[in-house]
Amino acid sequence: MRHHYWVVLLAGIIACSDKGVLRYHPRRDGVHHYVLTMRSVREDAGIMSAVPRYSEVWTVYYTQFGRFTDRRGAGSEVSLQIDSVQLQSDHPAPDLSPMKGQTISAFLDGRGQLLRTEPAPGEFSNLTPDMVVRLHAMAAATAPSFPLEPVEPGDRWTMTTRSPLEESGIGADGLAELQLGATLNAIHESMNDKVAEVGIQGSLPTRETRVNTSLGSLPARSSGTVIGQYRFSLPRGVMLSQELSGRLMLVSDAPGLGRDTLLSRLVTQTTIRLQ
Repeated sequence: MRHHYWVVLLAGIIACSDKGVLRYHPRRDGVHHYVLTMRSVREDAGIMSAVPRYSEVWTVYYTQFGRFTDRRGAGSEVSLQIDSVQLQSDHPAPDLSPMKGQTISAFLDGRGQLLRTEPAPGEFSNLTPDMVVRLHAMAAATAPSFPLEPVEPGDRWTMTTRSPLEESGIGADGLAELQLGATLNAIHESMNDKVAEVGIQGSLPTRETRVNTSLGSLPARSSGTVIGQYRFSLPRGVMLSQELSGRLMLVSDAPGLGRDTLLSRLVTQTTIRLQ
């Protein structure tokens, strides 16, 4: 019996030894080039819009600079600067020239978790809300979400991120942050790199709202899902790729419409890749 106890204990120690601490330590002199692609398709009921379907694709090329890293490991700052922007849209495209050269800074804590971004949205006075969303998508993808405790493939934790649907205008008002489940899918090691692959999934909170339609102001309910993954190089301290897909539905039970009548559907797909 005593022999069995030590066998079980030893097996537990061996199992625990496979776990590792995942941390992000940005390099102060790091310069990395990325491309961000944000695709969205919105479909509205006739009472919501005269245009039933609308799609657009934003392509943003930007450079990430490591600006400051605290020698004590208390925090760091990275800067992201837009190099060029392209937009394919069903509607007339706005003047994109104000975006070129725009910079947003991301401030991280000692674990590499995103604390805040600067400037605040109101300080981009010459940009449209759509343009500001793209800047904050760049900053949100700067840092991965890693847990405090050591993990191994299959382990899960909770991460906080900005919703890719928060500026949809179809009932998602106030979605500043989103709690998602993260899973360490795998860690790939080679002679020159060690890459963590993390899966992401979760649901947007259901929200009650009112929307303006051709029938007047109607009660509505929004809900949705988010799913994706990212690949992060641990020794290089750099995001290799990130993919995030979201779906937001707006329905109404207003008298005369029927139960769960679909008013609007928004599907987004955001990808960021190291060039």
